[in-house]
Amino acid sequence: MRRWPVIALIVLVMAATGCVVLRTCWARFSPSISATGGKELHIRLSDSGKTLLQKDKRWAHEQLGPSDCTLGSHGCLVTSVAMACSNLGVKLTPKELNERLKKNDGFLPQGWVVWNAIPKVTDQRLTAEYHSVTKHAVMDEALERGAYPVVKYFLIGGIQHWCVIVGKEGREYLARDPLRDDSKPVKLSELTAKIYAVRVIKKVG
Repeated sequence: MRRWPVIALIVLVMAATGCVVLRTCWARFSPSISATGGKELHIRLSDSGKTLLQKDKRWAHEQLGPSDCTLGSHGCLVTSVAMACSNLGVKLTPKELNERLKKNDGFLPQGWVVWNAIPKVTDQRLTAEYHSVTKHAVMDEALERGAYPVVKYFLIGGIQHWCVIVGKEGREYLARDPLRDDSKPVKLSELTAKIYAVRVIKKVG
């Protein structure tokens, strides 16, 4: 009878390992583009001069939307969007944006942002563009219009993560990453070799 706990433990380990493998495979084989490329531009958008951190103790413990997660553990997207909104004149902390999205049906059950809720939570001043195909041209055009691309990449282990792009030097995109307490924007290529999705936060009209 003693063998059953051992077998159960082996099954659990195999299941956990399988999840990691699946996440890693998804990250490796999902459509992606290089973290560098596109037009050679020299653009620095309005920037607060500091990076908002998802693990900031002022909001890290807050529940992310209706999910079982918190801003500290899974709030990179909300934090990145809050930085973009603030840079566009709608000053929001990640906590405030999270609360507004909750009140305006701005989340799916698992905590994913509903992009068409952005106008509702910014008093119709800002909106979000959802791009099904990731392209450097989308990012470049956004920067040239004064809009902020928010891009997805994968951390070690296949965990998805988001950051906001605030400029470009040559073919190097400049980012504010909610997991890094940097005083200045960092090169996106220092964070990742590839990106897998892009959304754009911009002013209405």
